[in-house]
Parts: sequence; structure tokens; C-alpha cells
Amino acid sequence: MAIISTYCKKGGVGKTTFIGYLAHYLTEVKNKTVLIISVDDQNSIFTLFGKQNLVTASNDDYLEHLMVGLRTYEEVLHEVRDNLYLIKTLNTDALSTKLIIDRSSEKTLLEIIDTYNEAFDYVLLDFPPSSCRATEVLLDYSDRIMLIISLDSLGIDGFINTIQFFVDQDIPISKIQYILPNKFIANRRAPKKSLETLRAQAEEFSKTMELDALILPYFSEKSTVQNIQEQGKTPFDKDELFTYRYDFNEMLKVREELLGVFKAVDEYEEELANRAKKEKEKEKPGFQLKKKKK
Repeated sequence: MAIISTYCKKGGVGKTTFIGYLAHYLTEVKNKTVLIISVDDQNSIFTLFGKQNLVTASNDDYLEHLMVGLRTYEEVLHEVRDNLYLIKTLNTDALSTKLIIDRSSEKTLLEIIDTYNEAFDYVLLDFPPSSCRATEVLLDYSDRIMLIISLDSLGIDGFINTIQFFVDQDIPISKIQYILPNKFIANRRAPKKSLETLRAQAEEFSKTMELDALILPYFSEKSTVQNIQEQGKTPFDKDELFTYRYDFNEMLKVREELLGVFKAVDEYEEELANRAKKEKEKEKPGFQLKKKKK
């Protein structure tokens, strides 16, 4: 059970796309149960799975209605794939204001997250690019955070601004475990230069701010991604669901690229688990019986 967030203090970098694909990978390939909570009131994650109609189908099944007891834990869940559920947010700004004014609401929100975390293998959090109290609270409550960084000059600025945001809000930098370089284009100079800059900047932050994050293999996010999203599909949907042969063939390339990224995540998760196990063993009080001298 883990709470994982994707974040970047910049819009349009692919946070929602990546967290949706990660969730579907975990359910389809790893056979896990996953919940995505959309903290972004645009609720774009529903569109990613072709279920945008669920956002407006009912006006009383949002996260906020659960927080005030008008809906149960089951009634705000929307199953969009087998073992993959979404929760929508009505108004992020209003939610943040409530968290500021009424401190008990923060406790309620975290209790909700804990309850779902007990029921699901993974709880994933999708945030808006703008900072707000809801973002601050839930980033700080996350077990691990993935930064999605667009490979252009504005994307690198977004990376630096994001790190500064964590410092300003006293969110532990150590929670950032992954950095995903996104929108890489092999035959263009600018993305390659941006990738070099990102790696250099991450190394600098590792020295000055104790950033200890794995830079994942880059994701190119080809036009195919937009094509299949328009059809309400993901690269981890069943092959027979793809109508057009071109989209299917291109989708296979995207799926293969994503599998490479997620393999790196799986291996690092195993490494983190081994580290935690060793640290726990160190904490155990040692006892050794001394032999008596004859």
C-alpha cells in the first residue's frame, strides 16, 4: 500500500497522462488494485480513460461530498477499468480554502486517504499545476512523489520552481523519488540539451538539498498518445480495442517505451524496499550471549 503523487509546478507537462498510464500498468500488468484521486477540478483523468461523462453525470458524488458525509466511500468511486477507480474533485480552490479555515477538514481528508490506502494496493494523486493548500497537504502526506519534467527551457524552469516550492512549503525533498523527463524528441537539439541540463541540475540539488531521486528513462510522448487519448484508450488497453491499424502499431511502440520506464520504477522500488529492510534491521537491539570462562 502506497500513496504516490505526480507533480510539477508547470502545466502541460504530462502529469495526468503519466499517472493514468502508471495506474493502468499496475492493474493490467501487475494485477494490483489502484485508486486515482483527482485533486484537479478539471478532472482530466476521466477523459484519459474515455469516461468524461462521469464528471457531470451526477452533481453529488465528488470528494467534497464524502468529506462532509453526504456520500459513502463506495458512492464516490468510479470504476473506469478492471480494478482501477477514480474520484473526482468539485472545486480545488474551495477545498483548499476549507482546509485553511477549518483545520478539522484536513484531518478528515487525511483519514479518507488512509481508509482508501488500506483498501487499495496503490492510491495515486493527480494535482493541478498551481499551488494550493490541498496540494501542499497531500504532497506532504505522499509516500513517494514523481516529478514530470518537460524537456524544454520552460520545463527546466518548472523543475527548479518545483524544488523551490517544496523548500518554501517545508515538504521533504526526500519524498521526491523519481524524475521523468517527458516529451523527448530524438532528432532535435533542444530536448537533448534540456535533458543534459536536467541531469546536471538534479545532481546539483542532490549535493545541496539532499535530493535522492532516480531519473527515469525519458518518455517521448508521441502524437500517438494524443490519438489514442481522443479515443478514450490507453496503451495498456486490450489490443482488440484499437480500431485503426496505424494507431495500434504506434501504440505498441508507446507501450514498449512505457514498459521500459516502469521496469526502472519496479527495480528501484525493490531497491528502496531492500534499503528500508536493512535500516529496520539496524534499529533492532542486538543481543549476544557471552560465553562464561571455564
